[in-house]
Amino acid sequence: MNLWKIVSAVALVPFLGCGSSTSSDQAASSSADASALSIALDDPETDFTQTKTITMDSFVVPAGGEVYMCQNFAAPWADQVDIKTYSLQMSAGSHHMFAFYVSNATDGALEPCPNGGLQFGAFTFTAQQPQLTETFPATVGATIPQGTGFQLMAHYLNATSTDIEMTSVALTMYVAKPGVVTQHAGVLYLDNTAVMAPPGISTSTSSYTLQQDVQLMSSASHMHHYGTNFVSTTSTGLTLFTTTEWAEPPGKPYSPPLPLASGTTITWSCTYDNTGGTLLSFGESALKNVMCISISIFFPVSDVNNPVLGSSIEQAQ
Repeated sequence: MNLWKIVSAVALVPFLGCGSSTSSDQAASSSADASALSIALDDPETDFTQTKTITMDSFVVPAGGEVYMCQNFAAPWADQVDIKTYSLQMSAGSHHMFAFYVSNATDGALEPCPNGGLQFGAFTFTAQQPQLTETFPATVGATIPQGTGFQLMAHYLNATSTDIEMTSVALTMYVAKPGVVTQHAGVLYLDNTAVMAPPGISTSTSSYTLQQDVQLMSSASHMHHYGTNFVSTTSTGLTLFTTTEWAEPPGKPYSPPLPLASGTTITWSCTYDNTGGTLLSFGESALKNVMCISISIFFPVSDVNNPVLGSSIEQAQ
């Protein structure tokens, strides 16, 4: 079976002040995610006896608040494994979440992220939707090195006048059978840390040149409030991804994967309509700062301990 499914569920619910969706949109998206998970559960490359779920403790997002919560988890497996499917179930109201790799991690308590919303590290899963199922194509998997655990990082907003408890951020990982994965998945993470949005309409653009051949399995974007348009293109004339959504843009899958040769330049831009009256600069807050990020899932990676290519917050510091 050769599939790459990216299916998003409900948009951010209106009471959190971060986006909206109709009941029919929610039902359709939930149904689509359930279908994607059902397909993943029939994947002949998966060893379902190795399935593991890690779940963050519940936390409160105070009225008018914005929080960045982190929790560490010890390695779920004794040996190196390859993930075939990631499946996320998360309380609505998130702006995004990451599952970062952590070498020799131990189980830890829930806490505010040490670097706030600028937390970063090696990863092969991130999401901007409360429900997201990702299954890699045949013979492709995301390698989790031996002794590697995770740090789940969740960014939530609450624009209401009432405290809200978030009860679930749970990531289930389905592992490949031994020997079936021959290509390792990674993330092409392109972050324009120079992005700014003066009052009015403006566009920030950045570029990155690939240093190796890649096969793209999907592309997506990340912007903040006031973001009105994102577009990423290649120097060969392809449009990789475009959206007018900032809160929960659904990713674009490529089936079959899209080959890009070493030396190809990817250019991405974000347009902001800043009605706030003051300059907005790069930063963690989805409401008070701006970001402009292009995210693509690709294979192969040469170093499974560092599966991220491109510019990053970590590299920019």
